[in-house]
Order: sequence, then C-alpha cells, then structure tokens
Amino acid sequence: MEPIAYLGLEIKQRELESRTMVAAHLLKAGIAVIFGQQWSMFANAAALPRGVMLFKTVNDIQAGVMEKCRSVGHLIAATDEEVLVCTEDECFLEVFSPTAAKNCDLFFAQSEFHRQVVERKFPFLRGKTQAAGNVRVDCLAPKRRETLGGEVKSIADTYGPYILFNTNYAQLNSIWKDRNTVANIAAKAGLLDVDDPASIQEYRAKWDWEQLNRDEMMKLLKWVTENHHGRNIVLRPHPGEVPTYWKDMFNGQERFHIIPRSNPHPWILGADLVVHTTCTTGLEAALMDKPVVNLVPGPHPTFDFVTNHINPTFRTWKEAASAIDTFFTSGDGPITEKQKHHADILSSHFSIDDKEASEKISDGLIALLKEHGAHFSNAQDPSLGLGKFQRLNRVETMKDKFLLEPEEMASGLQKALTVLGLRINVKVKQIDDSLFMLVPTQL
Repeated sequence: MEPIAYLGLEIKQRELESRTMVAAHLLKAGIAVIFGQQWSMFANAAALPRGVMLFKTVNDIQAGVMEKCRSVGHLIAATDEEVLVCTEDECFLEVFSPTAAKNCDLFFAQSEFHRQVVERKFPFLRGKTQAAGNVRVDCLAPKRRETLGGEVKSIADTYGPYILFNTNYAQLNSIWKDRNTVANIAAKAGLLDVDDPASIQEYRAKWDWEQLNRDEMMKLLKWVTENHHGRNIVLRPHPGEVPTYWKDMFNGQERFHIIPRSNPHPWILGADLVVHTTCTTGLEAALMDKPVVNLVPGPHPTFDFVTNHINPTFRTWKEAASAIDTFFTSGDGPITEKQKHHADILSSHFSIDDKEASEKISDGLIALLKEHGAHFSNAQDPSLGLGKFQRLNRVETMKDKFLLEPEEMASGLQKALTVLGLRINVKVKQIDDSLFMLVPTQL
C-alpha cells in the first residue's frame, strides 16, 4: 500500500472546493493525491498505485466501482454528498447500497445521528464509521466567505440587485432528456426497483411531486418578473438540468439571467433573497445568514427535509409572493419572523466542533493507509507507477459535469492552502483531461 489518496469528482461546482480542502490537508501530511474527474481514475484503477479512494456517495452505481477498485487492491472510503438535507433514517439510507457498505473500509458520516443510522442498518460498519461533519458546510464558515468578496463584488457590478432562484428539477428537465433514460439511471442508482410495484408507485409519486414543485415555482418566477422591477432575476438550474429550458421559457425578459454550472456560494452571498424548493442551496443560504424562501406545494412522498424546518416555507406561489412583497417593503413578515427558531434547529443538524470536516476526513484517510501498511518515510514519486495509465476519451456529458484546466487546479489548491493556513509547495502534473497528480515537494 502506497501513501497516496484518490479524490474523484463528478460535478465541479458542487464538489471542487470541498475536495480541494481535503487534498490540501493530505498534501500537508506528505500524501500524494490524484485529483479530478472520476471516470478516468476509475477506468485506470488496476493501473494506479495502490492507495485509498474516497467516493462521493454510496449508491448502487458507485458501489459497483468500489467493488472493482477494491478487488485490485485499493482501500475504499466514502462520504455521502446526497444526504446533506436529510433528517430521517429513510432519507439517509435511501440509496446506501449494501454492496457499497460491504466494500467500505471507512465511511464518513456528517453527524453523530447519521453515524448511528448507518451502523444500525449495517452492523458490520461499526468501528468503520466516523462522524466527520461535512466539508461543504466548512466552506460556508465566515472566514471562507471572506475569500469570495471579489466574486461577490464582480457579480454585483454586473447584475445589480437580484433575487436568486435555484431550481432542482433534474428528472423533468434532465440533461438525459428522455424519461426512460432518467428512470434507467434511477434504477441503476438504487432509487427504483422495476420489479417492485410499490417502488414504481413511489418513483412516480416523486416524479409528480417534482412536477408540482416546478409548476408552482414557474408561477412565482413569472410573478416576480412582472412585479419586482427594481431587481433582476438570476436563475441557477440544477447541474442535471437542461439550461435551455429556462432560456426558452423567459426569452426576451431583459431582467432574467440564467447562470448554469456555477458555484452557488458567491451568488447566494450577493443575493437580496434566495428562492428554492427543498434544495441544498436553502441549507447553504441559512448557514450564510441570507433571507430565503422555500416553496413546497406538498410534502415529499417518502420523507422530510431539514430545509422545511430551517427556511420560511410556503405551500403556494401566492403565499410566497405575499411574503416577498412584505419583506421588500418593510424588511419583516414571514421571511424573518422565525429566524431564531430556524437557527436553533440548524445548529443541531451537523457535527460541528473545533476541527473541520476536511481535516477529520484527511486524518481518517491517513490512519487507514497506515493501518494497512503504507510507509510514509519510504514514499516514492507516485508518477513512477503510472506506466500503464491510459487516457480516457470522455463523452460530452462527462465534460459538461466536470472540466478543470491546469491553471484553475493550481489556483484552487493555492487558495485552499491559504484559507486553511497551510504552507507547502506542491508539484501539479496533469495526467489526463481534468485529472491531476498533486505531489508535495518532500516526496
């Protein structure tokens, strides 16, 4: 086993900043890191030096890759990026594949409650599960927000005052376009069992719920466009959505701007108000103390979300519109009246202490490597083990999800090191499209 870690990423704007922070801690500890798009990394698993691979989630799709990577000698660790807004056992476990659980040498839960849920379901993961927090939450701390000042100012100079709408209708408005293809992907991920009538019924109910949400959000969008002329409307579609749907819908509206594939944080910070439907951005907005509206016409068919309890939540577009009018007229009303109550609920949702999640995850990966015989004092340049590595010709859908140039990789890493107060020189070597080897200079 070599002192090397593999951090594969799928969606750039969602994962880049948080995974870069984990990489920074690993590099400081003398660990080489392969960092970037996951597809080439997984395809070359057998050709890569044996190390620890950190997976972003634990669904059936990732589980198959875990099994393959573990079979050729890699250690497997995982987080679950899909459960950030979960509050119930069913939500935490909805796509936690038993195959993924069996192949995990280490799982990082986002809270103590999350850890307990996982260990009750998979008793063999007791002792292999750590409550580490969530790096995406770390990225929203006040000292991190300060680093976004330049971006926030640039946005303000370009767009002026604006209301930010975040949409998450990736089934209805999918980049895969065909409904059957979307359903097939859901089945592969463990969200749908095509042989189980109850599962099919539940999946259809979720589809209908998303349709209801989008219809109500569309009405609110049109109302804001027609009535709040002092502000622009900025819309961030989910990474899995087709942006042209929204462009076609609001074509000709000069105050309407669509910003696909963007980092949400500077846009949230710069907004006068954030509007969403049980979206992770509602949680992020609450963590950044921004006023927010959660428009949810009806309860989810299966479980609840924390955003329904930490954001002002409205069932109809008319209720939301009235609250928005009051907020911009007087600064109070339903959007602000329960701020302390919402903050108290939010503070209990995560495991938050003096050590940040990025450092906890790094420490866990290092301990796992040492436990399995990695000798840090005898580390060699890991590029010596890439003789059989083959570049991957990625399809456009993969590139749309994740594309990272060398300059952006280097600047992002330097920013993470600076924010974390870490000083180290790192060699950055590109080994494939959007995939890099990061090596601390002492290796």
